[in-house]
Amino acid sequence: MQKIIFTLTILAAMSARLIAQEELGAHLMRKTWIANRSNPALLPDYKVMVSLPGLYNNLLLTNITYADLIVEQADGSVLDVNNAIAKLGDQNLIRENFDIETIGLAFRLGKLTLSAGHSLRFGAYLNYPKTLPQLIWQGNAQFIGETVEFGPDLHLQGYHEFYGGLAFTLKGLTLGARAKFLSGIADISTERHQLKLTTGEEAYALTLDADFLANTAGTVEYDGFDDLSVNFDFGSFDTEKFFSKNSGLAFDLGAHLQLGRWDMAASIVDFGKIDWTEDVKNFKLKNISEFKGLDVAQSILDDSTNVGSVLDTLRNLYEPTESSIPYTTHLAPRIYLSASYQLNDTWRFGGLFYSENYRDENFTAFALSANARILRFLEVGALYAYRAKRFDNIGVNISAQLGPVQLALATDNLLTAFQLKKSHAANLRLGLSLMFGKMEEPTE
Repeated sequence: MQKIIFTLTILAAMSARLIAQEELGAHLMRKTWIANRSNPALLPDYKVMVSLPGLYNNLLLTNITYADLIVEQADGSVLDVNNAIAKLGDQNLIRENFDIETIGLAFRLGKLTLSAGHSLRFGAYLNYPKTLPQLIWQGNAQFIGETVEFGPDLHLQGYHEFYGGLAFTLKGLTLGARAKFLSGIADISTERHQLKLTTGEEAYALTLDADFLANTAGTVEYDGFDDLSVNFDFGSFDTEKFFSKNSGLAFDLGAHLQLGRWDMAASIVDFGKIDWTEDVKNFKLKNISEFKGLDVAQSILDDSTNVGSVLDTLRNLYEPTESSIPYTTHLAPRIYLSASYQLNDTWRFGGLFYSENYRDENFTAFALSANARILRFLEVGALYAYRAKRFDNIGVNISAQLGPVQLALATDNLLTAFQLKKSHAANLRLGLSLMFGKMEEPTE
């Protein structure tokens, strides 16, 4: 069963919304509303702005791709888990972010701009060691006389975001701030994830050293390992939890300076947390336990046994302690530093530094961009970036102003469209807005 669950998890993550962590190109589209999501001081030159439904999706896979797991052969596609395991690193990451922008409004009152809106946000994070799929799929015979760590770090989360913001512009400098009320929908997160398995050389004794704590809110029903259900609909819209008792606050701060042809911006966004207090369950394993028994050990090491046999045996030996203690999860604060230069009426060039800290990991990216206004109502751009420790990131973006309608589209991974099954990352931002009251000159 573990074998099937793990495979489905990997397949789902690889295939889910692979049309679209770091968002780079949209931030450099200065005259669009989607740039405001990464800096509350970046505002289009209009008096009234209405944000219509849009979406953002980002997927990151390290070390393996869909094509490594589903291999094409002469007689068709074949699931080849051993091939995928061989390409894994010591640690491997699957991460996805999916946002639905529902509605937003901003309007200028002289030098002051007020804004408000709502978004639905989901995140998935799985950081797992190579030894986890090795134990599930290949057993522990390969680890006789060794101690291996196989605990995964997992976080699935969904929440509503209601925001209100203001920005003040004076002599080319705009300062912006946004406060966000967060209403939690569901959460699964590991607070501690140490699991160490030792397979002894004598009698194949198994020793499990566990310090594992998983917190859940509104997602898990557990009545023994054989009666476990997880209810987490990634990307679902649940109106019943618009204002749940699982709530929190977050803040965005930004600055935007225009000096002649130069344009500079800095921001920190998503600095906040959610307190989970309703429908909470905690599952804890904490002990060092040893199991001896040659007959059972031999059956565990027998390749002909049922899949995941070693973990099937361990689950019968160790029962987690269940409790209902409220807990807190933190958002991933993101920092943007950028600058652009308007060469002439057509060309604008820019650069960007991005940093994010999440789950004790730091994600950084650098980007260079070029944008060209090829028609009065149409601007296109290209982006080259270093992100996710890879240099093969080429992005494109386009914005069109058709009367009051502004359409903006950006992706940081154009190559994904041409090699979908071999891609390690995919990214898409789509925004639709209504703009009224064009301002010919920036507010002084």
